[in-house]
Amino acid sequence: MRRFFHLAVIPLAALAACDVTEYYAEGRSVADRSRDLAQCEAEALSRYPERLVTRYTPRVFHPGAQTCDASGTCTATPGYWEGGDPYIEDLNEDRRDRALAGCMGRRGYSEIRLPICDPNLNATPSTIMAPLTDSTCVIPARSGALIVSP
Repeated sequence: MRRFFHLAVIPLAALAACDVTEYYAEGRSVADRSRDLAQCEAEALSRYPERLVTRYTPRVFHPGAQTCDASGTCTATPGYWEGGDPYIEDLNEDRRDRALAGCMGRRGYSEIRLPICDPNLNATPSTIMAPLTDSTCVIPARSGALIVSP
């Protein structure tokens, strides 16, 4: 399942040039958004639980080769297989993501992409989602990303 507000584990330097997807509803509180997101995530997970399957990367055979030097001495390189590595895929992930987006949409939120705020930005984040402007950005926080319109 896509995670929207769990950015605290990613170093801020790595986020400097990134955009973040957020759920936004002008005038709603950040606390309301966090509560609604938790409820919608639980509902989506209940409807579409993890359905994990093991898949394998494609296998490719690289044929061997024989190379000979000018004196007629030949060296054979054996062929080998590459790939076939296992990985886990959740067959319900897309359904859960769509169910989450639908649930949040029914509650009045839109998915928007915003840049990470400059770490030197001197702004006080609001607990209420302010109107969006050209300079609106996101401050990552443990309790949920805060949308700032400086």
